[in-house]
Amino acid sequence: MRPAAALLLALAAPALAADPAAAPRRVARATPASPLENVVTPVDRPRGTGAVVYVTPSRAYLDAGAEDGLAAGQVLELRRSGLVVASCKVEELAPHHATCLGSGLKPGDTFRFQAAPEPPEPKLLPPPPPDAELARREAAVEAAPPAPLVDFQAPATRAATPRAHTAEVDAGFSSWYASTAGTSDMLSLDVSIHDAELGKGITLDVEARAEQWLQRYQPRFLPTQKTQLFVWQAQLTATPRDALILSAGRVLPWTIPGATIFDGAMAGFRGNLGSWKLEGGAFGGLVPQPDTTAPTTSRSTGGGYWVLDRSLEKGAWLRQEGRVAVVTSPELGTRIEGSLTARAFMKVMDLSGELHLGGGGKAHAQNDLDAARVDGTFRPLQGLSLGGSFRYAGLTWPQTFDPPAFPGHNRAADYFVFYDFGAVRAGATGGLAKDLGSALNRSWIGPELGFPRLFGWRGGLLIGYLEESGWIAGRSAYAQATVQAAQAVHLLARASWAYENDYGQDQHEVALLASATADLTRHLALRLSLTGRTGFDANGGQGSLPWGMTGFLTLVGTY
Repeated sequence: MRPAAALLLALAAPALAADPAAAPRRVARATPASPLENVVTPVDRPRGTGAVVYVTPSRAYLDAGAEDGLAAGQVLELRRSGLVVASCKVEELAPHHATCLGSGLKPGDTFRFQAAPEPPEPKLLPPPPPDAELARREAAVEAAPPAPLVDFQAPATRAATPRAHTAEVDAGFSSWYASTAGTSDMLSLDVSIHDAELGKGITLDVEARAEQWLQRYQPRFLPTQKTQLFVWQAQLTATPRDALILSAGRVLPWTIPGATIFDGAMAGFRGNLGSWKLEGGAFGGLVPQPDTTAPTTSRSTGGGYWVLDRSLEKGAWLRQEGRVAVVTSPELGTRIEGSLTARAFMKVMDLSGELHLGGGGKAHAQNDLDAARVDGTFRPLQGLSLGGSFRYAGLTWPQTFDPPAFPGHNRAADYFVFYDFGAVRAGATGGLAKDLGSALNRSWIGPELGFPRLFGWRGGLLIGYLEESGWIAGRSAYAQATVQAAQAVHLLARASWAYENDYGQDQHEVALLASATADLTRHLALRLSLTGRTGFDANGGQGSLPWGMTGFLTLVGTY
């Protein structure tokens, strides 16, 4: 994908996060996500527990509300695979639904709270009267004059409370075609299982994908394998008591910063350290191949981790995470790594930072700083939000496989400012990036307008423009509409145009995307997306007019 086109998709994601076509929740998905992948569907849960059913970058939608026992400003601990992974502050309440401010949340995350008191037990009816009394009452009713007719008024009904599902199975067909290349077709099966109870205190988590290529045009990635299996998680977690967590299998360590998946075990404990809630433990195992997820003995990791949480007044929340580990890989040798993260969520701002260090082995970053990141979002006034992000990658990872999987030495930053006027959301986005190995740099800036209720309750429109300079200079524009065509049918359409100054031909590129999601039943949904793009020269040059199309069709089952 050309950088300008990739940039458009990245910039559109925050503004459209409330739309069902949000970013994927799976780790290391091999293909783009389909619409509604960040939504979960109902199952029942015990009183005093709830789950995240939908997420945006800064807000989660919960399946519990005021009548269940939640209160505005309450801070909730979110758990994933039995581990505390994040916190969020309850914002707005409905009787059985709520929104919660926080980041790093995923559909299916669960939480506990003090449940509202049980309704009083109904009083038992007295025993029926004797037959003689019943006969007397029947005679009195028959002798009474008829009562006047009244219109029937049906009582108001309450919608069923949505609950998070435990398993999702996606069966899909994908096809790629380009005028300058051939056709590639693939069948796929994705399985996602979260917190499936196998017994008392034992749960199962699975993230896996199977692919069967029907035909491939000049493949580079595993060219001889038509059937491929990727497993990112196959993990058993036991909680024999609240203070102890044991996990084994192919572990996906959500709460350990900088850690990779590994085939091994993890043991953790929970407790209190003064006013902080503490979770810590040890982990270790063999790391699978990063490109195929196949088991291997040439990669390993082992060390310790900790997580500190603290709730402050007025719903503020602090979180600090850390990892120290010995890591071995063919590319970097044996080295010591350390990771630190810190997050603060308050009413008017959210701040987070990450720091990853590494020493020893075959490759080194300058000052042993492998990577760093700082993010901030500020809300000084009602409706106004502004913020930005800075990212630094210091470690150049030797690439021994194709296609490359790791970034090079670079730094980048982006920023935004938006104001919500109600019917219109106006703002601007921008950024800059520099590849420190080649000294190439880029920058971009432009306005963006959103009309979230342009089509009433059915949907809205987003339009934007970017002016780009540096290594790839040019400009681009985009428009995206989201529509709920029916109660169970969601549509999305996007058009984009990009112009790059340095191309001798085909300086212009246009792209179209259309996607639809239809809920067939409570447990089945159909997803379809089509993308096409082409290049041309508007000045009458000898443009090649290449074009290509991509299609995805997926049947989703949730249980």
